[in-house]
Amino acid sequence: MIRNLLFDLGGVLIDLDVQRSLNAMHALTDGQHAVTQVTADGLLGGHDSELINLYQTGDITTDEFVGTILRSCKKGTTRAEVEAAWFAMLLGIKDEKKQLLKQLKDKGYGIYVLSNINELHVDWTMEHCPELKMADGLFFSNEMHLSKPDPRCYSHVIEAAGIRAEETLYIDDLMPNIKAGQEAGFVCLHATDDSWTEKVAKELL
Repeated sequence: MIRNLLFDLGGVLIDLDVQRSLNAMHALTDGQHAVTQVTADGLLGGHDSELINLYQTGDITTDEFVGTILRSCKKGTTRAEVEAAWFAMLLGIKDEKKQLLKQLKDKGYGIYVLSNINELHVDWTMEHCPELKMADGLFFSNEMHLSKPDPRCYSHVIEAAGIRAEETLYIDDLMPNIKAGQEAGFVCLHATDDSWTEKVAKELL
């Protein structure tokens, strides 16, 4: 029996448009240099960007992250411009997903989040997605110093939340994370598009 739901953020609850950030970063360069440390695959969890990997596990600070990008930008680029470009990919949570979260919570399900994320995006998310405050637990890679699909992420959630994996539906958009979740014992749903909301509502509400 499912008693809890464990959600990924970006690509599941929060809609993303990675190209918006890539375009914004490119606009900050002088045409001779590229922000090569920020790539589409890195932003989508492909782990081909060492800078993003270090930032999402909290192994470098926001100052170090922004400073590295600034060194590839045209003269006069400000920290605020870099941060705005970094935020550009975040589109927020659709109303139907907000409603689903409330319905699940009202019905008594435990609501948890496990996200590969970074300090700036955490700050944006907590400001712009207040519905996440209803969650029973938020597990962020930059605070755990671990990122999915590391098995220790899932073990940490199970132990810290005091939940049983076999009673928890884990929803993620990346197959490596789904496979790791299955190995940890979770019931898993691969979210290839927003149709996951209909599946969850049909099965649990």
